[in-house]
Amino acid sequence: MDDSQLRILKGLSPFSALSDADFTKIEARGEIKHQPAGALIFKRFSHDADSHWLLTGRLNLVNDAFENRPFTETDSQTYGAVDDFQPHTVSAVCEEPCAVFALPKAVQSEIETLLEAAASTAENSLLTSNWMERLLSTPLFEFIPPTNIQALFKRFKTRQVTSGEIIIKQGDPGDYFYMIKTGAVSVHIEMNGKVNQVAKLTAGQSFGQDALVSDLPRNATVMATAPCELGMLTEADFEDLLLNPVIEVITPAEIEESVRVHGTQVQILNLYQPDEPQPEPVADELAIPFMALRNH
Repeated sequence: MDDSQLRILKGLSPFSALSDADFTKIEARGEIKHQPAGALIFKRFSHDADSHWLLTGRLNLVNDAFENRPFTETDSQTYGAVDDFQPHTVSAVCEEPCAVFALPKAVQSEIETLLEAAASTAENSLLTSNWMERLLSTPLFEFIPPTNIQALFKRFKTRQVTSGEIIIKQGDPGDYFYMIKTGAVSVHIEMNGKVNQVAKLTAGQSFGQDALVSDLPRNATVMATAPCELGMLTEADFEDLLLNPVIEVITPAEIEESVRVHGTQVQILNLYQPDEPQPEPVADELAIPFMALRNH
């Protein structure tokens, strides 16, 4: 694995939370695979001894209705391993040449042990520096004014949680935005009577923003998988410091005027919840589930 691929892998969950020494040991247990366009990484309903992280390239994920969903390098930064379920819920096919890191699932229990040990160490100053740096490097903070960022860290409340504790529950109203100072959490979604783990998050990553942005109930359950120290931001502070600086309200009349004057091509996203019926098709409008917004 070359240096650029190592840097990419080190930035993904759960590797980003490991020390350099632990990362080197874990990375050596896996293998990077260079796959051509059209290659099948894994098949839907199959059981897989490995977990897979996309380093470069682009995948198509095909579900049981033969619907395609792209999975990009950005998705790797958000979700970590690709469809890390047993058995797989989708098939993964390379849309273009890809570099994929494969790691035996058995090794992941060792990672969790290392994360738990790291979360209980006394190196708080170093950990604080790491999570702050990583948090500020996420797209969520890209357009936030520096003065807002300074106020943000002053308004964070601290919460300590134990391993196994439920932090937010699917269906509950949104009240706080969370970021992880130390520890690790898992994200689970219940749909059609089944509960699937969709992500693992570690220090420097955040969660809870979807309900605050959409004004809808929580769309996932988040559980601590190690002792955690969390930063909490109230809904009012989230809107004031994070949402308002990057959200602009535009009326239908203003859209029509822009199209008339500038010939601007406009496509409107109509977002709906997974348990809601898909809206009827409307010209120049794309209806997608709220959870799929990150892919557009």
